[in-house]
Amino acid sequence: MTPSVCSVSGSTVIGIAVGACTIAANQAGDASYNAATQVTQIIAISTANQTIVEFYNTNLDNYFITADSNEAAQIDGGSAGPGWIRTGNSFKSGGGTSVCRFYGSYSPGPNSHFYTVDPAECQGLKDQQIPTGDPRKLNVKNWNFESLDFVSTPATNQTCPTGTMPVYRAYNNGFARGVDSNHRITSSLTAISEVVTRGWSNEGVVMCAPN
Repeated sequence: MTPSVCSVSGSTVIGIAVGACTIAANQAGDASYNAATQVTQIIAISTANQTIVEFYNTNLDNYFITADSNEAAQIDGGSAGPGWIRTGNSFKSGGGTSVCRFYGSYSPGPNSHFYTVDPAECQGLKDQQIPTGDPRKLNVKNWNFESLDFVSTPATNQTCPTGTMPVYRAYNNGFARGVDSNHRITSSLTAISEVVTRGWSNEGVVMCAPN
């Protein structure tokens, strides 16, 4: 019943895209049995666990994460510009909630990415996005929705469920400092503590990754 998400071949359900796959089962009647009541079942289709790799730009003092191995390889090759190096930190994707990925712009900015697993925060940023063609796009900084980058599990009151580990987010206070806003998202509390000593704000646990 959801052909954009899944299909059925014989008795096999095949995932096509991340989302809720709805299957309807029907049994026709015959001379011996009445037709059975249709039964539906919803199956969550998600991507396989990916490795989220963290990069640091030595020129911009910015951090970036990606779940796309091809994108990571391109950054390694210099396609994103000079100064990008891997930090060695990573965590896994996995869970039932999509993570929204936003980018500002090279100009007027912010020349940075932002990620959130909170549906309300994601929608709030989408609502504030300046439409393409609006003249404000040339001189007003704003976040632009890019994609649902990977899946994760939201934390509940800064606590992660069993079988998952906390992923933290720190903010460089770029707006107040007059520089591009940037966030560091990592499962390493040591890494968060390091940027906090440099004036960043610890925003706490923002998602939960598989152990």
